[in-house]
Amino acid sequence: AASPALSASGALPAQYTCEGKDSWPPLQWGGTPEGSEELVLFAMSSRPVEGKLFFNWALAGIDPGLTEIEEGRLPQGTVSGRNGFGRLGYSICPAEGEAETFIFALFALPERLQPARGFDPKQLRLEVLEVSGNVGLLAASYAR
Repeated sequence: AASPALSASGALPAQYTCEGKDSWPPLQWGGTPEGSEELVLFAMSSRPVEGKLFFNWALAGIDPGLTEIEEGRLPQGTVSGRNGFGRLGYSICPAEGEAETFIFALFALPERLQPARGFDPKQLRLEVLEVSGNVGLLAASYAR
């Protein structure tokens, strides 16, 4: 996985955080395994909150024929889960004065899981890990 929006050092520009538009950056990938039925994307903080993964974005139902997600535009047929802030969709907003690394993890699934809109990303991640070991990773850092 890659993003043309990240700097060479992997820094995430402010426009993709709560200090800007708080919209996801463009993401690109390749090498989706044949026979994949669905792609699932999680954006997570590398720093646990109260000992648990913190999800900044969870998106399911991505067509396995796609090789990118455009900035701020959801592909047709996708389903958004709740993020760690309790809202649907994307949000990266580290605490004031903090630097954080975020991991974008794109999983290729051999079957469709069909979660409902507003799904719990923690639960879906467990289901995804049971059926898929095919994952692409991208790390991005941001400091407020």
